[in-house]
Amino acid sequence: MDPAFFDGKKACCFTGHRPDALPAPGTADDTKLRLLLMDAVTRAAEAGVTRFNNGGARGFDLLCGEAVLAAKENGHPALSLHLYLPSPKHTEGWSKEDLARFARLSEAAVETAYAATANYPHAYLTRDRHLVDDADCCICYLKKMRGGTLYTVNYALDKNIPVMNLYDAFR
Repeated sequence: MDPAFFDGKKACCFTGHRPDALPAPGTADDTKLRLLLMDAVTRAAEAGVTRFNNGGARGFDLLCGEAVLAAKENGHPALSLHLYLPSPKHTEGWSKEDLARFARLSEAAVETAYAATANYPHAYLTRDRHLVDDADCCICYLKKMRGGTLYTVNYALDKNIPVMNLYDAFR
């Protein structure tokens, strides 16, 4: 990880895959990802990043939100979590465990904004663009070269926003 990656940055967004493309929970790779993520959030906070934009999806987004809250509780009280969601109904069909995890993030967020009133396909892309538009750096977990994560990373790169891909540590 480049120690200067977060220098001069104030706002960071997250993007990453759903649970099926992440390391299996409880494995050594899951632990590695969580440690890498916590290290990245802590380094960002120590460099002056205070705003973290999160898309509220199952998988990487939930992990990121939890990392921000952990860093906030462990010496970085100025951190703020901002949720940019596709719609108020985006959690329909989620497990009780994921709903509880999301509820904790939602309660701690200083802002919650919605891209649409229902889960229209365009709402996810609108949400992804909004995450990036309000950030000056991005932490991602990009393994699959398709889908919303790739779209969001490419959007960030097109806007000259630097991207840190935690998946690179697994190659």
